[in-house]
Amino acid sequence: MNNKKHYAAAIAAFVTWGFFTIPLRALQAYTPGEILYYRILFSLVVLFIIIVGFRRQAFKQDIERLKSYTPRKRNGVILLTLLGGALLCVNWLTFIYIVNYINIKTASFSYLICPVLTAVLGFVIIHEKLSRIQWLAVALCTVSCILIGINSALELGFSFLTALTYALYLITQRKNQGFDRMIVLGIQVAFSFLILSSLLPFLVTTVPTATDFYSIILAIAVLFTVLPLFLNLYALNKINSATIGILMYINPIINFTLAFVLFKEGITMIQVLGYLIILMALVLFNYQNFRKLRATTVG
Repeated sequence: MNNKKHYAAAIAAFVTWGFFTIPLRALQAYTPGEILYYRILFSLVVLFIIIVGFRRQAFKQDIERLKSYTPRKRNGVILLTLLGGALLCVNWLTFIYIVNYINIKTASFSYLICPVLTAVLGFVIIHEKLSRIQWLAVALCTVSCILIGINSALELGFSFLTALTYALYLITQRKNQGFDRMIVLGIQVAFSFLILSSLLPFLVTTVPTATDFYSIILAIAVLFTVLPLFLNLYALNKINSATIGILMYINPIINFTLAFVLFKEGITMIQVLGYLIILMALVLFNYQNFRKLRATTVG
């Protein structure tokens, strides 16, 4: 079966996310709380329009499926869904903070280590197996973190927090199967909005008045949140998650390139060594997936 359209959709999604740092930097004058609050508000409006306009039947089916579960299973689904919303909220906030207050290298590093961290958490939480070569990659990834952390423990801490929250999000949602992903995301974004609304006095001190702010936020909601999500969901209909996991590295590679080419960020020799080690770790960790991807694309 020809899956070129699905591969193109996946690549387009991660390329789009790779350039997300550009509109975020354009909002550097605003606080991370303000950016996050309005991003989630606008994303919620867009998702509501999509669900009401195009996913009503899927929404009804999800409600019926949830009603058919036992009370314990139903509560578990609701808990995992809401937990996912809280994790997304923290992940998005830390990512915005890193991009605008630390540097883009740190943001890219977060998503370089995220797939490896996700696998380790999968081993611990849901008992997924890792091969010996993958454990070697985990060890190399740890060495890389130590080397990069020598330069700044704060940068490493934020990288780890961003990677950890997204890895936990992926693990919890992997256990939460059987429901329309767009609807689940809509519920999670709505829950995130409720959390942020309860903290509004601490996040938004003044209401932004510049038209450019809302224009960029709308672009972020549509072009860098909902659209790439649609493309990713479309790709997952025909491409397995292992292949998606490899294509995911397009995102941090673009971020890393932008850090040096566009934003002129510097790097120490120790950091260079740390990044080279993590690249080696990623190749080892995904060796079998690379072979499967090559076999799929050649076939």
